[in-house]
Amino acid sequence: MKILITGAASGIAYLTSLTLAERGHEVYLTCHTKKEADNVKEKVKDYKNITVMKVDITKEEDRQKVLDLNVDVLYNHAATGLGGSIIEADMDKVRENFEVNVFSSFRLLQLVLRQMVDKDSGRIVVMSSIAGTIPIPFGGVYSATKASVTMITKSLQKELFFMGTNVKVAIIEPGLYHTGFNQVFLDNKYDGGKYFEDIKKELYNVEHFLFKIGEKKQLDSIVVQIIRAIEDEKPKSAYRAPLSYALLGRLYSIFRK
Repeated sequence: MKILITGAASGIAYLTSLTLAERGHEVYLTCHTKKEADNVKEKVKDYKNITVMKVDITKEEDRQKVLDLNVDVLYNHAATGLGGSIIEADMDKVRENFEVNVFSSFRLLQLVLRQMVDKDSGRIVVMSSIAGTIPIPFGGVYSATKASVTMITKSLQKELFFMGTNVKVAIIEPGLYHTGFNQVFLDNKYDGGKYFEDIKKELYNVEHFLFKIGEKKQLDSIVVQIIRAIEDEKPKSAYRAPLSYALLGRLYSIFRK
């Protein structure tokens, strides 16, 4: 299959790209900047079935050029994280976070989906997060973007069912993995502001400790779920890993008030 993966310069999406290539798929690995793309090209030069592209999903011209690929699978992974308290959130940064995680990803999905519906085949895999189901203090904006992604995708699944199309859509909801994303998120979420000045150091230390002991160091378990979402003949609506976080998310959805 021809598979397009956004935001794949590193971490989960990068490892997924390599794994899919090793399984014989033709992979279009996209990066946000040309510098990232050049670095990744060097790292994957021995993979003949990986094409590295610079695709900024916030740019309409970049989104449009994806259509020329006519892919079988879109794995929408690209995202950014905005931390900080709700009361002190910079609205420009809030809009930027929604622009990347929701609006631009949604627009790319929309364009590729129309192409797939017209040919009555294809699959879209959307990266959400357990943060979309469990609210994170001082991470409410990021949680809100992922909740939006999840709801849009679930609504789309129902629409496609009523249409009777062969196009399928699946959601990925990972827990904590050590990719560097969480560390950047944590380092920025307590910057500035006055309302939580007295306790921000304590909050940072506690959360840093929880990340340290809670993050999965190996990415294999979530990559396996993404591969399943792409390759399963009858994909599930959602794939979650690691198991402990999947259970946590399910318990929260049952017992939340």
